[in-house]
Amino acid sequence: MPRAVAEIFSERASLESCLLVEAALAQAQAELGIIPAESAREIVGHARIEELDVAHIREQTKRTGYPIAPLVRQLTAACGEQHGRYVHWGATSQDILNTTLALQVNESLGQIEPELSAIIDSLCEIARAHRQTLMVGRTFGGHALPITFGFKAAVWLSGMLRHGQRLRALRERPMEGEFAGVGGTLAALGERGLEVRALLMRTLGLPEPLITWASQRDRIVEIIAFLAGLAGSAGKIAQDVSELSGTDFGELAEPISGGKDTSSALPFKANPIYCGHVMTAASLVGQCAMSVLGAMRQREERSIEGMLEYESVPHAFVQAERCLANLRIVLEGLMVFPIRMRQNLGLTRGVILAERYMMALAPHLGRLATHDLVHDACKAAVQEGSDVAAVLARMPEVAKHLDARALAELGDPGGYLGSALKMVDDVLAEAAKHS
Repeated sequence: MPRAVAEIFSERASLESCLLVEAALAQAQAELGIIPAESAREIVGHARIEELDVAHIREQTKRTGYPIAPLVRQLTAACGEQHGRYVHWGATSQDILNTTLALQVNESLGQIEPELSAIIDSLCEIARAHRQTLMVGRTFGGHALPITFGFKAAVWLSGMLRHGQRLRALRERPMEGEFAGVGGTLAALGERGLEVRALLMRTLGLPEPLITWASQRDRIVEIIAFLAGLAGSAGKIAQDVSELSGTDFGELAEPISGGKDTSSALPFKANPIYCGHVMTAASLVGQCAMSVLGAMRQREERSIEGMLEYESVPHAFVQAERCLANLRIVLEGLMVFPIRMRQNLGLTRGVILAERYMMALAPHLGRLATHDLVHDACKAAVQEGSDVAAVLARMPEVAKHLDARALAELGDPGGYLGSALKMVDDVLAEAAKHS
């Protein structure tokens, strides 16, 4: 059964993965005749979490920085003097940590995929259902032009489709394991090191690295940067939903969470809490990405900067999963209010269609002259509290070219959507290719 990301990176699961790597290393070396087969069997038999004093390892990790040394010490003791001497043979802590990390990252990316797919499915449904639902398109906080909610959802969807492509590309190139020894050269195993590395990676189902990557963390940066981008796109959707659910907008609402305490003080108020969880998690993933970039600057063959990554990578995955899970809740239960959207379109009394009036008059008066004329008409309409069309109708320059009927047709926001509906269809068609 698939595990949650938090479980994959839990203390217990991490130690179990380290034991798995130690056991696989012993098996590979025994198969190649480097250590006795009986010793490998003993190591595999004792490489179980139940035989570890986890509390002691946790305490010792404060001193050693990583759990490998105390884990190896306990596993060695469990195997006895005869066989324990072959535990961790020719390896270093970073070999076990990096290979464990590869196992965790590859599994976790697989857990991200179904959440992203569910979000894509929800966005497809919203874009399709609201393909023609008119609403205000806003830029810099003000009304810009009419769009449809389906168009807005399709824009969100397009970003998620690109993230889906990135995720597939990452999963087609699973993260490599690591077995390189202290200096990266596998010197402790003489000329047998590459044989061990190859068999170890086959045993664990991991790609074999070309050369040690202990001091080259670009793969980790690539993966966490992907998570940060994905969470950022999710956070943008949540931010839009949160804003449009405000009293002054009233166009959307996240699903009702139930209960009476969405606000501790105001009985009538329901705060967009799920959206808040999405945005908070997105910010935290972004911060993790910055930390991982810092860990990339390891000195020489390896240095203490790696501890930044050790702390940040699990947190990035856990928060990314939280981000997507909450966005999925928002989208699957999203409430849309088309009537309020249409009402908000009329708030500016036609000012939102200023460009349309300008483009209709420009062939007759020239674009710049028309720009200034429509600007004056919009200003007058705002000051008078009247419709822009009415102001334009009484302007002689306009009346020569546009009668009342033409102005009324131009005042229909549904007629000024450009290629929006075609673009919605294009995005939905692209999504269908990957469903």
